[in-house]
Amino acid sequence: MKEIDLNEYTRPVEVDHRISLPYYYRIAENLLRQAKIYREEKNLIDLYIILVRCSSLLCETIPAHRDYGTFKSREKSLFRKKLLDVVSELETIKPAVLHQINTHNKAIKLRKETSASSSSSTYTSTVSSPQNYQTYAGNVHGSSSKQSGTRNQVVPLDQFQRLSINVPYPKEETLSRHSILGPNGLRGNWTGPVTGIRVQYPSSAGLTQSDISGLLPESYKQEGLKPDTAPELPPGKSNYDLESVLSLDDGRWSSSPTDILQEMETANHLNIQQPSPPPVRAEVQQVSSSIPPDRVADPRPGPALSNSGRYQDLHVPVKLMECFLRVAEANTTKNLETCGILGGSLKNRTFFVSTLIIPKQKATSDSCTATNEEELFEVQDKNSLFTLGWIHTHPTQTCFLSSIDLHNHYSYQVMLPEAIAIVMAPTDPERKHGIFHLTDPSGMSVMHDCQETGFHPHEEPLDGNPIYEHCSHVYMNPKVKFDLIDLRNL
Repeated sequence: MKEIDLNEYTRPVEVDHRISLPYYYRIAENLLRQAKIYREEKNLIDLYIILVRCSSLLCETIPAHRDYGTFKSREKSLFRKKLLDVVSELETIKPAVLHQINTHNKAIKLRKETSASSSSSTYTSTVSSPQNYQTYAGNVHGSSSKQSGTRNQVVPLDQFQRLSINVPYPKEETLSRHSILGPNGLRGNWTGPVTGIRVQYPSSAGLTQSDISGLLPESYKQEGLKPDTAPELPPGKSNYDLESVLSLDDGRWSSSPTDILQEMETANHLNIQQPSPPPVRAEVQQVSSSIPPDRVADPRPGPALSNSGRYQDLHVPVKLMECFLRVAEANTTKNLETCGILGGSLKNRTFFVSTLIIPKQKATSDSCTATNEEELFEVQDKNSLFTLGWIHTHPTQTCFLSSIDLHNHYSYQVMLPEAIAIVMAPTDPERKHGIFHLTDPSGMSVMHDCQETGFHPHEEPLDGNPIYEHCSHVYMNPKVKFDLIDLRNL
């Protein structure tokens, strides 16, 4: 466990004009659905953080979009009313939330002080014992475990087996084929991350005001479907881990709800722009650029290092991958990719993948695109499903995320930080599957700024971290049941 810092867990979502306004409003709806669940579970801290994220999205990100001025006014008016409700609830629950956080942080400090006072006599035995670490190691056939928040028990292997980070890298011929590093492959001279500097997303100064400061932490004032059917958590896992809270926004504002809405209306009255491309798949414009060889990012995934409590756990049914491979078999034999969407529920601060949706799609040997996203959204809304990520095959390639895959996954992770990308590589002799996500903020920032299309190299993040990594918040759970919905034949 560690202390809870609202500044760390609440950062702003920088607007990306390639993502459409309807998609941003869909993100807001999902946040409100999460808030409803936390409210019912009396989880005030997560409720507060989700409401802050939703407020930031509606007050800062969405109004900064180039299409906001021409967007249909009825939907904008609807969300203005929802914003007022969000702000009112933030005011109401803030005292209780701050009290819980202060109590939690004091307990953590006291525990650290107590531990430090006795460490001199137990230092050697403590350092040498692997049981003192949050485990994310081993291989697929070995034992592994996880500790999270207040839970100090090891998850039994026969119930929840942790994903392995001891995996092979993509073959050089695969990477060369996608023009990642050219015919020389990896060239053998890449070095891993060497610094811990984090990228800070800029806030939208032009949209900040001055009277909501009482809602948020002091530092914010410095800058202008099935929940009932979800399986039980495994033994030793806490239902209420204060430390693992979602984070995307910085929540730095300063004015009353009414003033904000009036300011938004006035500021965007004449902001008439052309509509943006469709959402979900990040359509990007080609911009010629050259990256110095020493700044080209390694196309291989980094180890799982990001689960310091910021991501909520996500459980994947053990049989889902095998089922998907059977569904994709016909395409795989034709050397065509197949993709599916992972839908699920949220209960007790844990996401459960409960539905595998196969959308209508068009595919090539190295890409796959859903062709009727409206139908897909309709299915998700009808079944009250959160979009938890996606899964796709690499029929003849190794297990990694190509540059196109990274751009595709970017929009999933904008909607939900816990969203995952599963790659199934049936012909890879060493690794049949991988579960990845973009590093945040490192990889997310690179994807936000990248304007390239097709297969292309990416520039290494400024902090030296990898662009994407193996997930550290995912469990393969044999108790989770799932439904298969194939929309291709409808």
